Amino acid sequence: MSIEPSTSVDLKRWLTSHGGFLHPLVSFTQEKFGLSAIAQDTINTDTTIVSCPLSLVIDVQRALHALTALLGESTSIRLQSWSERQLICTYICFHWIIPDSSLIPDVLRHTPYLKSLPPTDALLTPLQFTPSELEAFRGTNIYGATHDRQESWNAEWNQCQTFIHAINSEWADKYTWDKYLIASTYLSTRAFPSTLLSRAPTLQTTSSSYPIMIPGVDILNHSRGQPVTWFKSYPDGSTDESDGLATVSIISHTTTRLGEEVFNNYGLKANDELILGYGFSLPQNPDDKITLQMGGSPNKWIIDRHAHGAEGLWNEVRQLVAEDPKEIGYESDLAAAELLLELVQKKYDLLPEVPHVEDATIRPAVRLMLEHYLEGQRDVLNSLKSYFEEKEGAAIEAAREAGVEFVFDDE
Repeated sequence: MSIEPSTSVDLKRWLTSHGGFLHPLVSFTQEKFGLSAIAQDTINTDTTIVSCPLSLVIDVQRALHALTALLGESTSIRLQSWSERQLICTYICFHWIIPDSSLIPDVLRHTPYLKSLPPTDALLTPLQFTPSELEAFRGTNIYGATHDRQESWNAEWNQCQTFIHAINSEWADKYTWDKYLIASTYLSTRAFPSTLLSRAPTLQTTSSSYPIMIPGVDILNHSRGQPVTWFKSYPDGSTDESDGLATVSIISHTTTRLGEEVFNNYGLKANDELILGYGFSLPQNPDDKITLQMGGSPNKWIIDRHAHGAEGLWNEVRQLVAEDPKEIGYESDLAAAELLLELVQKKYDLLPEVPHVEDATIRPAVRLMLEHYLEGQRDVLNSLKSYFEEKEGAAIEAAREAGVEFVFDDE
């Protein structure tokens, strides 16, 4: 039997009171790392599961409006120079800086939503890893990306904190790095692209899109390939979004049986993106990939488990090693294959081993993420090795057809 956590009851009531909707047959169980939506009876296919009015979406406009009201109209121009994440995360932080947000409900209106989010000890992105856990990822792209992200987010927080201090030192003292990190993690783990607010909602990002938070909609966990549709509707046939009455909804196109979890679909994401951005991973994730870049080259090549994407890297290196890029032959192909096979082997050898299960410094959930991630990385690198070995074999055959024989050492 599902036990409805009080926070989700408050979320339902708050969402409904503002014109949102959460299917009455969806209840919640409190798991270790947050809430899971469970069907209390069969939910038929093509059913709207949850909807959120645009008036409750946390986006740049709402954050900018609230911060301008709090910090003063004179700060508006300076605030507009902040990034989308700085604006949204600082808006979230002010709910904790001024905990009784009921005193200014039109400015800080998301307290019921924020209370429904996972507690801080349940957040498992790499920025919440212990030093030992992060060290276990040394040799992976996640290790460097984590340090880069912390440095970037910390610089953002410093800029915001300095600005707030000049206006209200008491608020600035409460605007701590820990709060900004939690808010940034909530944004990372719950965000959808702003393209979902377009007239034709889509998860595809663009150069101008940015992360937004959609209360209630983000409470559903992810399942790869889950058939869902995002739908934007207007009351009474209106197309006016300015009143905030339009809603964004998720329609499930699968039947969910009694006791089964109700899922959303975040899109096709590799484990490095899931771990860094969301704090979970998938076993045998078919979307796993690796990014390779030759020293000094601006090109980054994203390659998947079947070596798709390797052709661009192969052609770049062939051009790089050829004496005359206009006349590439078996000599340059052999040199390119040798160089790339060496690169792949080096990447493979740098990957760490999964810590022993008895290592108490690594939490089981973190160990599992590392295990899933390493499986995918090794599979991608093995597919690359096979790809470049085929290129090497083709070059050797081309040389033999030209009358050149090679003698290779047994080593």
